[in-house]
Amino acid sequence: MQQYLYQTPQILSDSLFLLYGGQTGTSTALQREIAYTMAEEQAVEYLHSYLTPTIVTGTFFWRGAKTLELDYGWLMAVHSVAINSVDFRNGCDIDTSTGCYAIRNAQYGYLDVNYLVNCGGCGGVVGYPPYNITVVYTSGLSTGTYTSPKLIQALTIAAQINLNEIDVSLSNESTADAGIEFFINQRYHEKRIKGYTTAFGNSAPAGRAARLLRSLRARPGTAVF
Repeated sequence: MQQYLYQTPQILSDSLFLLYGGQTGTSTALQREIAYTMAEEQAVEYLHSYLTPTIVTGTFFWRGAKTLELDYGWLMAVHSVAINSVDFRNGCDIDTSTGCYAIRNAQYGYLDVNYLVNCGGCGGVVGYPPYNITVVYTSGLSTGTYTSPKLIQALTIAAQINLNEIDVSLSNESTADAGIEFFINQRYHEKRIKGYTTAFGNSAPAGRAARLLRSLRARPGTAVF
């Protein structure tokens, strides 16, 4: 689990929110900014990738395989790979060396890292395998993708769900993003298709936001939802 790095919206704005059908009610500009930021963070959690290009640092335990699965996908660049080994012969100091790497799959965040046995130029041989590997990389979608109508529509839906919880004028009987399976009112009743829970919630709007972004997910081994 990585911490989210932004405290302000990077994509959504009032003009985009209104253009894509958002309802502002009696909310203040600051309340809407909170809702927009939360929506973008939920999208990052759902996609396992940042939306706009963002530099991330991650440390990964060495398990003997050369392929690392980074915390985020849609790799735009790898800036550095540091291999850290414990030198038990010298007070358990940490020896750090630069590793060779290649991007195996940019969308899924797969990185191949080679551990150099011969310590080039230092006249010695690395006696212990790596303990962990630190990678600095950029994760994010291309400009044409994170400004696309499909993504903006999904963020607008998610932001509306969040804003409904903040602004009392927008709240209704389905606050807290409750998914409704059975509804009855006087003689009318309906039973809706059973939904599923995503980072956006489990209501029908949350499900639509997830469906709009499904093709951009960076974790092929997880559920399609």
